[in-house]
This record gives sequence, C-alpha cells and structure tokens, in this order.
Amino acid sequence: MKSDQTIIRKNLMEQLDFIINILGIRDKNIIFLDYLDAGTHKEIIAKLDYPAPMCLDCQGQMAKFDFQKEFKIPYLECAVYKTLIRLRKRRFRCKVYGKMAVAETSLVQKEPPNFNDRQP
Repeated sequence: MKSDQTIIRKNLMEQLDFIINILGIRDKNIIFLDYLDAGTHKEIIAKLDYPAPMCLDCQGQMAKFDFQKEFKIPYLECAVYKTLIRLRKRRFRCKVYGKMAVAETSLVQKEPPNFNDRQP
C-alpha cells in the first residue's frame, strides 16, 4: 500500500503537469521539479539544462559547470492565480579558455538591458 506522502506527491505532480499544459510551456530543456501554492500565487520550480555546446570563441568543447541563482519569471495568470516560475539556468565553462556561457531559453531574455552603454 502506498503511503500518504506518495499519494500527496502524485497529486501535486498531476497539478504541476496540468498547469504546465495550460501555460503552454513546450521547451524540452526545462525540467520542472516542484510546484508550490503560496496562497496569493503559484510557484513552479524548474531548471534549464541541456548537453554542453561548443565554445563560441575556440570551437572547443564546453563542460557543464553549475547553476546560476534562480530567475523569478512572472508568467500568465492561471485559474485566477498569478504564476511565478523560479528557473535555475545551467552554466557552461570552456575547457580551453575557461570562458563561461549560460543556457538560454525563450522564457528569459539573453541578457538584461545595460543602461550604462547608452550614448548621450
């Protein structure tokens, strides 16, 4: 017989799958880990991970490094609740030069706007 925790966990994952389907998130590289109902909003905890790409500078192989701090992405309202996706993005490091790169997805901008580079 299954324990109560297993049954509760299964119900939460079914709700998570339902919410992901409603939101229309189709990126296969995003792994959804958990779902929290904070009362005023719902939070989805996820990570973005895929195989290491080639280095853009030297065309050498990059290695998986670690994960960045969570991005908090406000998303569409789902069933009258606001939805927040807490996404951790994988970082990659070049084996030759040591340069870093970050995994990319259409949910998050590549880089935040830099206001110091504007011309007067």
